[in-house]
Amino acid sequence: MAITFARRLDKIAWFAVLFYIGTRFIYPVKFISLYTSERFAQWVHGYSSQENFDDLWVLTWVVCSLVFAVVGYLTSMWGIRKVRR
Repeated sequence: MAITFARRLDKIAWFAVLFYIGTRFIYPVKFISLYTSERFAQWVHGYSSQENFDDLWVLTWVVCSLVFAVVGYLTSMWGIRKVRR
């Protein structure tokens, strides 16, 4: 029981580490232009201001980091299972 709980905690911690790595290496500012961000703010809020200007960047940053963490987690778990066999 304790080993199962420890393994689950390890997997959660590994996912959190992968998400953190994703947030450090993915910069949406490099591939989203200011014009695109402004158009997104106007589409969502009806206007563009300093408060809502970076919504697209933050949303893209979180989604890309989450995708990085999920793909990294699934790949690493697949690799571990492959090595154990």
